[in-house]
Amino acid sequence: MEAVWVSSFEPRFEMQDMLRLCGLIGLVWLVPFSLSAQSQRADHSPFQFEITKADSYGHPTFTVTNLSQKTLVAARFEFPWSSGASSQTAIEWDPIADGGTNDPRRGPFDLTPGESLTLPLPHLVDQPIPDRVDVVAGIWSDGETFGNTEWTRRLLAHRASAVEAYAQSISLLKEGLAQNWTRDQYLSALNSPPASGEQNALPFATIRSTLRIQPGLDQNPEARKRLIQNLLARFGHTLDLLHATGS
Repeated sequence: MEAVWVSSFEPRFEMQDMLRLCGLIGLVWLVPFSLSAQSQRADHSPFQFEITKADSYGHPTFTVTNLSQKTLVAARFEFPWSSGASSQTAIEWDPIADGGTNDPRRGPFDLTPGESLTLPLPHLVDQPIPDRVDVVAGIWSDGETFGNTEWTRRLLAHRASAVEAYAQSISLLKEGLAQNWTRDQYLSALNSPPASGEQNALPFATIRSTLRIQPGLDQNPEARKRLIQNLLARFGHTLDLLHATGS
């Protein structure tokens, strides 16, 4: 039996009150779409946006192009209407902190000068698709920030939390590898401090889910060892990227 690891990454979505995200949970059919796109660029903005009301799967998307000379590694995108109505949906995009660096299907983990990135466009059931995209805060690869102070603080805090979680998970895996822990010993360690205080942190959740789906892992110690080494390499890569981009 060869060990496998599991992980996932999605942009973090936010909605006011109990409003539901349409198009990402199978409700896209409730809203009429047309196969059209519109571009926008605010004066002096380092970004250009294009909204597509329906992609090949019928889902609305938006594409952001980096027109600056710097690389973007994290941002908060909000989606208002040009009529002046307030934003009701938003995305916090930080693929490095959110574990998206090891899966090329998730798209690039940064946005280099001149490059574009396409993401799902969140919108509300029975509401028009937003016709504008605003970058309200962001982090460049050199660690400099821009935009709204509060949202900049939250983006930085999320990255700091990710750095701590990855560092702790690496320490746990190294200890287990050195002491030749069994699967149950790893799971037990995940229920003890400091891991127990980070139950929802991505690296700990990845370790836990990977071990739980392989109850017979101890029957093949070499496979277990390779699994832990692979997790260490992936977590180390993510932590290095976080440090390299100013976190």
